[in-house]
Amino acid sequence: MSNRGTGFSRRDAIMMAASASAGLLVPIQARAATAMRYVTPFNFSLSFSPVLYAVASGLFAKEGLDVEVVNGKGASVALQLVIAGQAQVSRSGGANYMVARVNSGAPLVAIGTIAQVSPFFIVSSPKAKINSPGDMKGKTIGVASLGGSMEDTLRLMLSNASVDASTVERVKVADVPASYGLIEAGRIYGFMASISSVIKILAAVPSAFAIPIDDGVPGQIYVATPKSLAANGDHYVKFLRAVHASVNAILDAKDKKVILDAIGAKFEIPGIKDTPTAIEDITRNSQTWAAKGRENLLRNIPDHWAAAVDTLSAGGILKQKPDPRTLYDNSFLDRALGKS
Repeated sequence: MSNRGTGFSRRDAIMMAASASAGLLVPIQARAATAMRYVTPFNFSLSFSPVLYAVASGLFAKEGLDVEVVNGKGASVALQLVIAGQAQVSRSGGANYMVARVNSGAPLVAIGTIAQVSPFFIVSSPKAKINSPGDMKGKTIGVASLGGSMEDTLRLMLSNASVDASTVERVKVADVPASYGLIEAGRIYGFMASISSVIKILAAVPSAFAIPIDDGVPGQIYVATPKSLAANGDHYVKFLRAVHASVNAILDAKDKKVILDAIGAKFEIPGIKDTPTAIEDITRNSQTWAAKGRENLLRNIPDHWAAAVDTLSAGGILKQKPDPRTLYDNSFLDRALGKS
């Protein structure tokens, strides 16, 4: 099964959802009981290494899973594919997921937190630095997808700093190093970027300015539908066990180039052949996975989720305040780790 260049557009997702509801598509589980499709929210990068390495190293195969990795072309598209049953699991920003689940009633549940803290940065020019949310007032800020993880994180940052979000214009800007050129051209004041993009930007433009975001919300999570979890729970247990093993292997690797070589042999990742930069990229990303301690790898930490719900509710981002325990399920991870 090839994992190179596979992608979906928003139109594809809508057509798939319509076809699925009409009974024209055969569910993936019916075609192959051990097949799973994982959708990344954006273009392939080393931020998705836990799943990419689990494929490349054979950890999924060891669990009896055939995992196809596809590019969802946007966080909302990725979630739509999961809801439509055309993918079994996706990755989403914690805030983005909570907004979709609480405000829109999306039939999704978090089965694991891969990045315990936000993997996003605010990038700006050294001549006009963004040091705090207040510096964005009246400015144009780029986000990878309007209504997606980055915009929700931006809204939360502004709310926490008592900055009226309506005073900050948001425009769609790709989460790629080349977008820094839009700052230099004066088209935007700054933009939100993932760790992978920031590492590459700083490698090319050392004077660029970037500050990490700490919004108190689980950074990135794995989501699935309750229906799929109920029908194929064992598949998710195997998925999480393989990803957990992959994360530990990456964290423990003394020579990260071995990891990069394995991923690069299977997937086309921009910049992966620039070994020093790629090693810095995967190392910095791995720090977000273990930010709450190795004992909490992939775990949805109850206190963390409770605090996030409080923050998002107080900021008016969530329309109501749910019981945070209804938003996640740790039982599949516990089974994967032999704790239940």
